[in-house]
Amino acid sequence: MIVPSAFGIGADLEAQMEELAERATVVAAMDVFFREDAGAVPYDDRPRAMARLQGMNRGRVLRDLRATIDWTRGEAKGKRVVVLGICLGGPFALVAAADGFADGVVTWHGTRMEVFLERAAEMRCPMRHHFGAEDPFSPPEAVEAVRKAFHGRDDVEIAVHEGASHGFSQRGLARAYHERAELAGMDAMRELIERLR
Repeated sequence: MIVPSAFGIGADLEAQMEELAERATVVAAMDVFFREDAGAVPYDDRPRAMARLQGMNRGRVLRDLRATIDWTRGEAKGKRVVVLGICLGGPFALVAAADGFADGVVTWHGTRMEVFLERAAEMRCPMRHHFGAEDPFSPPEAVEAVRKAFHGRDDVEIAVHEGASHGFSQRGLARAYHERAELAGMDAMRELIERLR
């Protein structure tokens, strides 16, 4: 179950979903902005993506996330659900873990995750967090806060990819796409899918 970036579910994410579907029973992504501004936003329309973020109702997104996870679990006949949070989806994946709705969490270039760590002890599922070393939206101090919050947890892995920036998973964003970092993130998803079968 995927919580995408502010750019939504574009062709590159759809391709990644198809690849993940080779291992997973069900792959679903929620359109966080379906009520006000549905669909994908082109990567060159940053003002529209920023407007989406500014108008986002976090409480409503969390309720939608819970409903989407419940739907995904039902479609998968009660199997475990791995939540992938991309960019703004990172904090939502953490909350899903703290609330006990996620059986596993993967994040790719999650933003503001350091603000959502007060419930880290409640996040009892395996997690894989992937950051770009050159990401201005997840600077080293933010990554270090995540690392510190999960210190001593052998079921939590944090990877920082040299040469990768924000948006490293977005194949359609040439200036940010980083093939090795994206592959590592995809492999983390595949690993948790297999582990939690």
